[in-house]
Amino acid sequence: MSPDVSTLDLPVSVLLALWAPLPSSRGAQVVQGADGSHLVADDVAPWGLGCLDLGSWLHDLGPLLRVGAVLVSPADPVPGLREALDVGEAVVLETAQGRRVLLVPRRRGTSVTWHVTEQDTAVAPADPTYARREVHEATEEAIDVLVSLDLARERPELAEELSDLVSAVADPRLVPPTLEPRRKALLERSLRLEAICTTALANDGAAVSATQAQRRLEALRPLLVVARRGVGAATQWWAH
Repeated sequence: MSPDVSTLDLPVSVLLALWAPLPSSRGAQVVQGADGSHLVADDVAPWGLGCLDLGSWLHDLGPLLRVGAVLVSPADPVPGLREALDVGEAVVLETAQGRRVLLVPRRRGTSVTWHVTEQDTAVAPADPTYARREVHEATEEAIDVLVSLDLARERPELAEELSDLVSAVADPRLVPPTLEPRRKALLERSLRLEAICTTALANDGAAVSATQAQRRLEALRPLLVVARRGVGAATQWWAH
């Protein structure tokens, strides 16, 4: 990858959703990174209370029927995902043995403990075709909003950062080589949109007035919701 191309930040839940369906130790290595360790706290598992390393837990879980990442926020709550609101992300898993669980990552330094919550009802599946169209339109709208608000007029470094995000890509080392091109494209577009909106909303210092900051919030927050839904659609996997 060219050093001039910016890379997108892939949340740990996205990484796990992409790699969990693949029967390979490579996935656990990518999710954990070089310096981290990942444990799963699962009170319903056969070994009872306590934690197991992520790779072993996935192996013992058995065949998967469905996997998907979910990005959430208190401003955009999703039914059944209350446990994930404070961290903003989770992974939905359904197994051939009938378990339906939510994995919520809680980080401490470079290590993560995934907390398992049993789900009574399934999270509604996403429509990838609709998500592709929605994310494309939302990205165009986000760019128009930032131009119209002249967000970076007094912050040229912010303008450069936003420009880099428009063409940012996922590090190919983090994405399974078997990921379908359409899913990969949707994932990157959704993450770009999420990064653009998050970066713009985090830079209130660039606002000329409180009114402009409020206009930016009202314009970009719905687009951020679209981006999160797009990520969920891109990471959604079903057993054939």
